Amino acid sequence: MSLSATKRNLDTLGTELLESLLRMAPTKEEYKLKDFKDESPFKLGPAEKFLKEVLDVPFAFKRVDAMLYITNFDSEVT
Repeated sequence: MSLSATKRNLDTLGTELLESLLRMAPTKEEYKLKDFKDESPFKLGPAEKFLKEVLDVPFAFKRVDAMLYITNFDSEVT
C-alpha cells in the first residue's frame, strides 16, 4: 500500500476519532484485564469486553498514535 493510499485511509478515520481512541487508552489497572481468562459471558460488561478485545491487538494505542501523527503531519510541517 502506498503512502498516499494510507493517508487517504487515515483521512477517512479523521483526527477526532483517532484522538478519541487515544483518550480511551487503558490505565495500568485496566491492562490487567488482558490476562482475564474466565470465559463466562456474565463476568465482563460490554465496555470491558471491548477493552479486552482492543488490548489483544498488539501495540494498538501506539498504532493509533502513529496514525494520528501521519494524519497531522502535513499541517505540522507547513
